[in-house]
Amino acid sequence: MKTEFEVPVNSIIEFSEILAENELENEILGTTDNDELLIEVHFDKSTFDAIEQLEKLVETANEQENEED
Repeated sequence: MKTEFEVPVNSIIEFSEILAENELENEILGTTDNDELLIEVHFDKSTFDAIEQLEKLVETANEQENEED
């Protein structure tokens, strides 16, 4: 399975640490209009918890970014 994330630049280090810790195969696809990195991540049932961590990280980063605006 695979999913895509739009990762704010200020969260990329923590995002990449989660990818590395869980040995998740991934690919940078490009950037969005909002200067976020578009990253495709491959996973299976055994790494689904890591996907949930990544989703929470991106969600929190987006909430913080919206508060700053």
